[in-house]
Amino acid sequence: MKLLPGHSLRARLLAFLLAAIFLAALVQGAIAYRGALVQTDEIFDYQLQRTALALGNGNPLFSTGPEGGLLDDPAARDLIIQIWTPDGVRLFRSTPKLVLPDRVVLGFSTVEADGATYRMYSMEAPLQIIQVAQDVRVRTGTARTLALRTIWPIAAMAPLLMLVVWWVISLSLGPVDRTRRQVASRQADDLSPVSEAGLPDEVRPLVHELNLLLGRVRQAFDAQKQFVGDAAHELRSPLAALKLQLQSLRRAQDDATRQVAVTRLAAGIDRATRLVEQLLSLARQEAQGPALAAVDLGDVVRTALADILPQAHARGVDLGMEGAASARIAGQDEALVLLVRNLLENAVKYAPESGRVDVRLSTGPQGVTLDVDDNGPGIPQVERGRVFDRFYRAHTADTPGSGLGLAIVKAIADRHHATIELLDSPLGGLRARVLFPSPTR
Repeated sequence: MKLLPGHSLRARLLAFLLAAIFLAALVQGAIAYRGALVQTDEIFDYQLQRTALALGNGNPLFSTGPEGGLLDDPAARDLIIQIWTPDGVRLFRSTPKLVLPDRVVLGFSTVEADGATYRMYSMEAPLQIIQVAQDVRVRTGTARTLALRTIWPIAAMAPLLMLVVWWVISLSLGPVDRTRRQVASRQADDLSPVSEAGLPDEVRPLVHELNLLLGRVRQAFDAQKQFVGDAAHELRSPLAALKLQLQSLRRAQDDATRQVAVTRLAAGIDRATRLVEQLLSLARQEAQGPALAAVDLGDVVRTALADILPQAHARGVDLGMEGAASARIAGQDEALVLLVRNLLENAVKYAPESGRVDVRLSTGPQGVTLDVDDNGPGIPQVERGRVFDRFYRAHTADTPGSGLGLAIVKAIADRHHATIELLDSPLGGLRARVLFPSPTR
């Protein structure tokens, strides 16, 4: 397992937590060890002091004998005791072979004798001076033993605590690793939601958003599959018609028949070209993101009117605009021009010869409203919800078309967060109304 800090959350947690535990145990052990040494020294100093006080009070801590009086308590035989008279005569010595310096420094002091260091306590009694000393090596050895006994539980608990931390982190990040394996083992076409069960609260929102993204991608894929299927179906007929018209052109016996076949072939090519252009426009509008900017819808309508005006004049349709001269919304000019142009093209196409098409632009508290009215046959109420589907054409339609114009309009309106509805027109035909939200909303 990699424990160095990197991009792995588990590695970073383990590295920092285990290092913190190790450093904390090290510092605590050092403090405990130092404290044990100090406390042991204090206890030994207290023992020296209490021994000297007991001797000064005449307590029988030792007995006299041929060797000068050895301590009877084996636990205290590392103590060296000497008793002097005020004028310097030695009265007692617990170790005949070791003589401490006869200098008298009352209280605690450190002396050297026979190559060893002794901690000594001297006190003055009424008729004598008492010296109690102890070898520093004995004190140090005992102190270290006690200090080690103090820190070994810390040394034993640190690895155990590290093991617990490793186990807790591994257990806590287990669901995250499970989710990673689940996603890694998926096929490219598997866009089902990722399980959120057991995930930590910090990770669950991320997986939730991932599931929402997968849902949007799945919808986009489904739409593209439907689009490809519908496009293949709709292109099959124009291409077959073009093939038949080409065969008719080849079989033509005279110039008149040949000219009719060429005209029909050119019209078929135009219809196929228009169908491909609309398919590409629909795919582009559904695929583009919502990058919107401030747009004057009045300018957009005037641009679309200029594009459709020749077609309207060719059919004698009266095309006009009324209402607000300008209205600012958040949108994309090219997409909005395509939306208005498709609405106008449908209105001009289905309006009768010398008919009328009116465009009205108005602003209100709800936003900007665009109305396109015509005096054509209209669309039955039961079919108005379906005409926005791809390649769907109303049963009352008697003009050629691909059924993609309103589908493109609906895609552009959705991208601009606008609503579109089909109503009865005051002119007697159909009114297409698009409501754009205000930029400040």
